Amino acid sequence: MFNYNSILATIVRSPLRILVIILVLIFTTEVFVMLVLPYIMPDILGITGEAFFDAILLTLVCALPVWFVILAAKQAEQERVTMARESEALKAQQMMTLAQLATGVAHEIRNPLTSIKMLIQVNKDKFAEEGLPTDDLELVVHEIRRMERSVNSLLEYARPERSEFAKFTIQKIIRNTAQLIESRCSTQNVELVINLPEIPATIEGDSAQIQQLLLNLVLNALDAMPEGGKLTLEVSQSQETYQIIVRDTGTGIAPAVESRLFSPFVTTKDNGVGLGLGICKRIAEMHQGTLTGMNRQIRGAEFCLTLPITHDYSHANMESEQDSVDFQSGTEASCKVY
Repeated sequence: MFNYNSILATIVRSPLRILVIILVLIFTTEVFVMLVLPYIMPDILGITGEAFFDAILLTLVCALPVWFVILAAKQAEQERVTMARESEALKAQQMMTLAQLATGVAHEIRNPLTSIKMLIQVNKDKFAEEGLPTDDLELVVHEIRRMERSVNSLLEYARPERSEFAKFTIQKIIRNTAQLIESRCSTQNVELVINLPEIPATIEGDSAQIQQLLLNLVLNALDAMPEGGKLTLEVSQSQETYQIIVRDTGTGIAPAVESRLFSPFVTTKDNGVGLGLGICKRIAEMHQGTLTGMNRQIRGAEFCLTLPITHDYSHANMESEQDSVDFQSGTEASCKVY
């Protein structure tokens, strides 16, 4: 049995289809009125009366079909909103299930890995005396640490850290991030360009999480430029938001993952987990902001982090707040990266 309401709602879902239907109805009605009018119109009304009577008939005949078209369009919009809400609810449920599964699996894996690593490190000299090559032990420890990073990524995605919000400046975060990657930029022959406004750009949030987000973006950019290139960090301002741009001249975003860029477990890296950008997007949303990524027209990729401006902030408190950024200088491992 056909559901005529659904069929009609599908037909009028497109604005172009609605326009075509209305035009066809008006044209058909006008032709009908012009053919029938000479037989039902008294001669005494004249040209003005004929035009008036023509308009009345046209309105009466078109009113009902146009009303049905409007109702069908409204129903189609309601169905679209309902489907979108159901899809979001299903996605949220799937992510919740995934988070619970990831937490359980990660705990089950991390504990034995820690025990194995400790046993190898404690008995390293003993194993060497028994003839086991030291290089093999180092390789085992290295692979265990790599597995631990993957496990920690799962835990971080499934169970986010509690945020500690305070006011700080974007300039401080970007300078800290630049300090962490200066050595790698020099090694890879990557030109690092930083464009910051002179006026302090103050926001309210968790400075460690924002730095974690930016560091993940710049390290992804460096991964995309193994033979060198140009990495740009810049800050711009609109009326209510700051835009933090991370731009590179690397290989760009693969077309296969561009539409699913922030979905979990989506990666093109051989040793990647595929959770980094998902965590970054969640951090941005926790700060009432947005994170977008796209390929540049010339070459490379560009990511834009948008954060709301914090108003009524005194410069006197700024220095103490911006020094609250917690990072250890010298190595990239001082900030969590996935």
